[in-house]
Amino acid sequence: MNTTIRILEQFVFEHDSVVSALSGVACVGEDLYFVGDDVRYLLKTNRNNKMISATVFEKVPLSEPSEQIPLIALSKAKKPDFEALSCISLDGQQQLLVMGSGSTENRKQALLYNPFNNQISIFLDAVDYHFLENSVELTGGAELNIEAVCSDHRYLYIFQRGNINRHHGVLVFDLVKIQAGEPLESALINSLNLNLPEIEGAASGISDAYFFVDKNLIVATAAVEQTLNTYDDGDVLGSFILVLTPDGRALSSHLIQDVEGKTLPIKVEGITWLESRPDGEVFLLVTDSDGGDSEILKVLLNSSAFAKSGD
Repeated sequence: MNTTIRILEQFVFEHDSVVSALSGVACVGEDLYFVGDDVRYLLKTNRNNKMISATVFEKVPLSEPSEQIPLIALSKAKKPDFEALSCISLDGQQQLLVMGSGSTENRKQALLYNPFNNQISIFLDAVDYHFLENSVELTGGAELNIEAVCSDHRYLYIFQRGNINRHHGVLVFDLVKIQAGEPLESALINSLNLNLPEIEGAASGISDAYFFVDKNLIVATAAVEQTLNTYDDGDVLGSFILVLTPDGRALSSHLIQDVEGKTLPIKVEGITWLESRPDGEVFLLVTDSDGGDSEILKVLLNSSAFAKSGD
């Protein structure tokens, strides 16, 4: 049984609730934001709410009012497939980066949402996604499928899911250059290739990442889903929480299990840090159930998970 991860709270979003395909979560100050891959809005609540199940969520549109996009779940063909949500610092201000997977043309867009003035702007467009999908260092030659993005507020890390060809690429960019208007290709400073765990021989794929600035580490999630392409869903075998160094070296990986030590067949797609405790760090996880009920889990990751070699 894995004793490194302890589930503290668990809440189920029913299929017909505000969102049924959670794919990302992030904090800005006291506010907590969620995104789903089949909607074009954020869900906003206060991070200090004791019971998520009792929370009334505010819907924050990710489009201009003139676009008149309904605040409902969209079809698989029309959805923006926002798979990555992260807080980044631009011009000294925290903003939310919401990134599409890029697996189809209408999914090639990354937006910035400024929570202080509710302004929305385009961060990456189709030209930037063209660079990403043609980067062999990122995709290993497979179709583009961005699942995670994170930042230490100096560098931007963009992760390929990587489960199709087992090439788990990451590109690292200079945020200052991106802010200055330089194309992604000019802002690229490094590429990484991760080594991820498996379940019963089935490959996992990165599903989200959080840059833990205080520890100078990346805490990521990886899900194992038996699918042959970037579009169709498959059977989910389970998910891991990973602790990585900024250069992509794995410090530890932890399979998410129940109290009886059985692997939970959940597809974790989002992670963010909530608080420190004497025995570890508390994170919030979200799952995508591919049409069923999605979940929010508050988990404690034991301090031992962050031990570096030689510590």
